[in-house]
Amino acid sequence: MNEPLFLDPDNPAALAPEVFRRVWRAALDAPGFALVRLARAVSSHELRRAMVELVAAMPVPFVPERFGRFDQQVSSRFHRDGAPPASLLVLGYEPTTVRSRFWIADASAAARAAGVPLAEYLKAHNPMFPAGEAALALFVTELPLPHGEPFLILANNSLLPCAGTNPLGVLHKAVIEEPDPAARRVINSVGYAVGAVGLPRAELERFLAREDLD
Repeated sequence: MNEPLFLDPDNPAALAPEVFRRVWRAALDAPGFALVRLARAVSSHELRRAMVELVAAMPVPFVPERFGRFDQQVSSRFHRDGAPPASLLVLGYEPTTVRSRFWIADASAAARAAGVPLAEYLKAHNPMFPAGEAALALFVTELPLPHGEPFLILANNSLLPCAGTNPLGVLHKAVIEEPDPAARRVINSVGYAVGAVGLPRAELERFLAREDLD
């Protein structure tokens, strides 16, 4: 179930049910993330529109709570993006010559194994420190990132306990082993929430049309 999916950029909605099933899980038998490759080359604007249309076709009324577009060549540790407790993260990577590696840590599974809620687990085992990351070792998956082509990563970014129908979140980290100051590694990012007001439509239109970076 961790293998990449392929999205038709002319019909993102067709892939929405499978992506939703993998990502927006309420049980640990789904991975909580999806790597999505594009069936053809796309422009930056097409990539961003595919991100938005894919989520819009999902059966939960997600609303955007933040948009970003940035050039990042700094490695990170396992983390969740700051967001409401029930949230979805969508990352759209533009083609680049800068190679990177990407991991998901199933922190919800780790918390379940430890018998504590996720928020409590992360306080006790902060993954920003080596000991906290080591505690997640049995729950880590590296994604097979494509090189030189656009792709999407969707991750359940929630911070809720394993109970009932709660969406169960994961952590993510990226490592850039050889940064290249002469190149760009552009990531388009959208954070979605459930049951929130969301951003004005004008913010969405700016995200889809912009050329600048944060």
